[in-house]
Amino acid sequence: MIKTSLVKEKENLVLDFLYYWNRPIRAGDLKTKLKFKHSTLNSILKRLEGQKLLVWEKYKEIQLTEKGNESAEHVSNHHFIIERFLKETLNCSDEFAHNEALHLAGTFSCELIEEICKKLNISHNELHLKFCDIRTYFY
Repeated sequence: MIKTSLVKEKENLVLDFLYYWNRPIRAGDLKTKLKFKHSTLNSILKRLEGQKLLVWEKYKEIQLTEKGNESAEHVSNHHFIIERFLKETLNCSDEFAHNEALHLAGTFSCELIEEICKKLNISHNELHLKFCDIRTYFY
């Protein structure tokens, strides 16, 4: 089970990066930005391509599909809600809350996110994309 969640987490990081990068990128550049091994990134890209979340051919640029954009936006929204909960409810530091939320976003169900939203008095359906400004792979 841990291995599956780590795979899912890395897939979510790739989706998150591509969503915020918002332009095509070559696999080699993506590997460098995310600090992944070449074989790890290729496996992730093949899985995401198989799920129709991105388009990619070896040595060409990677781009999210419409379905990939929607999926990345949804997981990012979960990330921001979790991050906000960690900061406001548990008084976690910005960096700690951000990193933990990135790890947890893909594993929390929408039902759990809805409960967190009730606690924070916010809407699950509203986009919360402006809450987080820490994206370390862009630096």
